[in-house]
Amino acid sequence: EDDDSFQLFTHREAMAEDEEEEEEDDDSFHLSLGWSLGLLCGCTVVVSIGSEFLTDSLEGALKSAGIGKQFVGIIMLPIVGNACEHAAAIRFAAVDKVGLSVGIAVGSSVQIALFVTPFTVLMGWALGNDPQGGNMDLDFGSLNVAVMTLSVFVLLSIVVDGKANWLEGYMLCIAYGIIAVLYWYMPDE
Repeated sequence: EDDDSFQLFTHREAMAEDEEEEEEDDDSFHLSLGWSLGLLCGCTVVVSIGSEFLTDSLEGALKSAGIGKQFVGIIMLPIVGNACEHAAAIRFAAVDKVGLSVGIAVGSSVQIALFVTPFTVLMGWALGNDPQGGNMDLDFGSLNVAVMTLSVFVLLSIVVDGKANWLEGYMLCIAYGIIAVLYWYMPDE
């Protein structure tokens, strides 16, 4: 609700069509609080078990395939892990709901940057160091900070005017491709 009100007040023209259509589709099914929390906890357990199996199997696969950990962590896992969000964003863009499509794509990135990453660092500090004595911190290095800053500038240049065209979409794809090539050739530490 808060995210919707932010978008409605700051992007009135882009979100005007979405507001009218959402009022018509108000006959949706609602879960109770108990079922919702149970479903959330169950899905969290399943995802954490799946993530543990994935990370255990990735160690051997990366060594045998010659793929760097940075490439998998920064390029491949976000594509696979956010496939549902990507599909929803593409679906909404195809039916000319560009505001909602951009909101899905940018909202996910903002959630990761403002909540998930700091929460992961704090949980790492609370749990202590790993067996090798390392722990995650917010020092991402100059390359990662430069890539993030340039990505924000490219995205800002696209969303600031509220319009999009094929060239801006192409610019996003090329920026992602350049970052992928950069991390493909980045040696493991």
